[in-house]
Amino acid sequence: MRTWNEYYDKFTIEDLLGNLYGQKEFVNELAGLSSTSKVLEVGTGSGTFSIFLSWLGFSVTSIDLDPKVIEQARVNAQKFNAQINFQIGDTFKLPFPDNSFDVVFHQGLLEHFSDADIGRILDEQLRVAKRVIFSVPNSLYPRRDFGNERLMDKSAWENILDKYKIIKSQNYSPKRFPKPFIFRGNIQYMAVIEKK
Repeated sequence: MRTWNEYYDKFTIEDLLGNLYGQKEFVNELAGLSSTSKVLEVGTGSGTFSIFLSWLGFSVTSIDLDPKVIEQARVNAQKFNAQINFQIGDTFKLPFPDNSFDVVFHQGLLEHFSDADIGRILDEQLRVAKRVIFSVPNSLYPRRDFGNERLMDKSAWENILDKYKIIKSQNYSPKRFPKPFIFRGNIQYMAVIEKK
């Protein structure tokens, strides 16, 4: 099995722009926030979305449990002139006081956890922020990029999110995807939630 650091290695401007364009529904949701918002990305990955929000003037903090992923994202941010506060941190025990952020966001994180763990993660994120915005591959997604993804449909996600106030719940289709998979349609799921 590959490591997350290997998965995000060799990040280019084409990767950055392709990721942003490919996830434009998710990006539009993030870009619609007030530019004075303090945002936290959990599960840094390549840093694509944090870099973009930094360019828009947001105060951005990004955490990941893997120090190598943080270091790679830091290199990416420096390469693309982004101002991001990177920290090592555990999604189950965020190293921040209550209400430290306006929004927590992540793309491609929750599908790696059980229903119970997803609830624990979201509870912790809603401790440090009023709102959570996330995107995951859904049951129509054509492959498992890392190998342990749980690919669930919209109704399964809505069942998990039932204890929260659901502001938005929708499937969408990434714009940058190999042609053989275009027929699959809306292969991503996005939600915006708050506490009830």
